[in-house]
Amino acid sequence: MLKTAGWLLPAILALAGCSSSGQRHEQTLSQALTALGQDKALIGASNGVMVRDAESGTVLYQAHAQQRLAPASNMKMFTSLAAFGVLGADYRFETRLLTTGEQRGDTLRGDLYLQGSGDPTLHPDDLDTFAATLAQRGIRHIHGRLILDASAFDQTPFGAGWSWDDEPFAFAAPISALNYAFTPGGDINVVRVDVQPGARAGAPGRVSFYPANDAVTLVNRTTTTGGDTALTFDRQPGSNRIVVSGTVAAQAEASSRLITVDQPARVVGALLQNALRAHGITLRGNAEEGVTPAGARLLAEKTSPPLSRLAVTFLKVSNNGYGEVLTKAMGRKTQGKGDWAAGLQAIGRFVQSQGIEAGAYRQVDGSGLSRMNQITPQQLTTLLLAARKQPWFADWYNALPIAGQPGLLVGGTLRSRMVKSAAAGRAHAKSGSMTGVSSLSGYVDSATGRPLAFAIISNNYLVPGAEVKALEDRLVETLAACDATVVCR
Repeated sequence: MLKTAGWLLPAILALAGCSSSGQRHEQTLSQALTALGQDKALIGASNGVMVRDAESGTVLYQAHAQQRLAPASNMKMFTSLAAFGVLGADYRFETRLLTTGEQRGDTLRGDLYLQGSGDPTLHPDDLDTFAATLAQRGIRHIHGRLILDASAFDQTPFGAGWSWDDEPFAFAAPISALNYAFTPGGDINVVRVDVQPGARAGAPGRVSFYPANDAVTLVNRTTTTGGDTALTFDRQPGSNRIVVSGTVAAQAEASSRLITVDQPARVVGALLQNALRAHGITLRGNAEEGVTPAGARLLAEKTSPPLSRLAVTFLKVSNNGYGEVLTKAMGRKTQGKGDWAAGLQAIGRFVQSQGIEAGAYRQVDGSGLSRMNQITPQQLTTLLLAARKQPWFADWYNALPIAGQPGLLVGGTLRSRMVKSAAAGRAHAKSGSMTGVSSLSGYVDSATGRPLAFAIISNNYLVPGAEVKALEDRLVETLAACDATVVCR
C-alpha cells in the first residue's frame, strides 16, 4: 500500500542540530526521514526511498523501496553501468569513409561509402576533415554514388513508449547508426533554427538554421512587428520541413530553437556533400542508403572518445541519445544485432549478474524517456553497491553529476542544486525528470566521510517539479549530516 504523502522533509531541523539554548540535539536518520512525511507537495503521489551504507550494504532507511516506479533518467544508471560492463571503459565508436573505386588522376571512379556505428560525437567538422582528406589525395571528381551505410543499427528511430508529440524536441531525437552532433559532445540529430527581426515592421523575419544542409527545408512565415515576439516552430513527423511562424519584435535579440531532424543518416550525407563541395570535389552520383561491401578500401576514419569520456556527457548532461546508441551498441556486440531488443537483453544479463532479479523490473529504452520503464529504489541501491566493486568504478563514478559544483561537465544537472550545503561536492548522483516524475540516486559522504548509497523516486505529483527536487535535496543534505547531527546506524 502506498503512502498518500511523501517520506521527505519539508524543513530538516536536523541540519541545524542545536536548540535555542545552544544544546546539541541529535536525531536518528529514521526520525529525520519518517517523521516528516506529510509535505503537501507529495500528497497523492507515489514514491519510494532507500538509503544504505555503501561499504557494508546495511540498510539505514527504506520506505516503499520495492515499489516499481517510472525512473525517468535514473534509467541511465542501468544503461551506463551495463555499458561499462559489456562494452568496456575503452570502447569507441568508429565512422569510416571507404571506396570500392580506384583513383585515376584527380578522379575517383567508383562509389564512396560512409559507414557508421552509432557515434554520437560525429560533428560536421569531422565530415569536413573527411572531405579534406580526399582533396589532399588530389581527388577533385567522384564518378560514383555516396552510399550512406547505417546498417550497424536497425531502422527503428524511436524507443518504445516515446510520446509522439515529443518528436521535434532535442531530448527525443531519432537514433541511427549515422548520427551527427550539433555541437561537439552535444545534442544529436538536431538543427538550431535562428530567427531575427527583419529590416522594418511588416517585413518577414530573417530565419536560418545550423548546420545548413540540403536535406532540411526551412519555411519562413514570420512577420516583424512593433509588438512582442511570439513564435512557433513545427516539424511534422516523417518530414524535414520546418515551418517557423508568428511575430518577431523589431528590437528583439535572435530567438533560437533546437529541432530534431527526420532520417538523420540522410542529413549526415547532405553535410558530407556540403563538405565535398567546399573542398572543390564534385560528386556525379546521388547520395543513397546502402551497405558497404566486403573488400572496400579505407580512405579515412574517425573514432569517438572512449566510453569513460562519453559517460560524462551521458550522465552529467543527461544526453538521451547517448543512452540509445549505447544500448544498440551493446546489442550489436553481444548478438550482432544493433537494435533495442538485443541491447536491452545485454543490459538485463549484466544487471542480473549484479544482483537484480530478472523479471523484477522493466526497461524498454536506454535513456529513461519512456514511461513504460519501471524500477525500484532498492534495485538502484543494489547496483550502486555492486558498481563499487568494478575495476572501472572510478571512471563511472567521476561521470556522475556532483552536487553544487559549477560547470556542465562537472556539476552537470546538479550544478545548481545543494549549493553551499553540507552535500555540495560530496554527493555524486544522477537526477531524473519528466512531467510528474522526479528521481535522484547516487552516493553522498556522511560528515565523517562514510559513503552512503541512496535512491529516491517520486511519481504522480501535481506540483511543480522544483518543489519535489527541493525535497530530494534536503534529504541528501540530511544524509551528509549523518554521524554528526544525525545518527545513522
